[in-house]
Amino acid sequence: MRHTAILFALLGLSQTAYAEARGAALFAQHCVVCHQAGGEGTPGFAPRISGTLGKHIGTEAGRAYLAQLLMDGMVGPIISGGERYNSAMPGFSSLGNEDIQALLGYVTGTLNESVAASVDLAAIEAARKQKLSPNEVRRLRGL
Repeated sequence: MRHTAILFALLGLSQTAYAEARGAALFAQHCVVCHQAGGEGTPGFAPRISGTLGKHIGTEAGRAYLAQLLMDGMVGPIISGGERYNSAMPGFSSLGNEDIQALLGYVTGTLNESVAASVDLAAIEAARKQKLSPNEVRRLRGL
C-alpha cells in the first residue's frame, strides 16, 4: 500500500483519488465474488448494495453499523430489497483501518452516490474495539 501511495503522489493524484482507487481495488479483491462488480448482488445469496445503503449512510448510527459490518461480518436471515437472504458475510478485521475506510468510501460513494457522509476512522476504530459476533451485527442492521 505504501508504494502505491508514493506512486500516486509522484503522479500528482490527490489523496481522494488514491482512496477511491484503493477502495475499488479492495472491493474487487474481497467483495465482487458475492456482491458483483456493480454491487448488484447475487439473487438468493448476496443482497444488492448499489443504491441501497442510503438509510445507513445518512446517520451516524448507520455509518457505525457499516463499520461494524465490515469489521465483524454478519450471519443469518435478512430482508433486503424485498428479498430474503440467509447466508454469511465474512468480517474484514484483518484489513487496516485505512483500508476499511477506503472500502467503505467506495461502497458508499461510488456504489451509492453519496458524497454527504463518509465513515470516519473513529467509527472504524470503535468497531474494531467492540468485536461483535456476526449475529450481533445482524441485529444492529435494524437501525
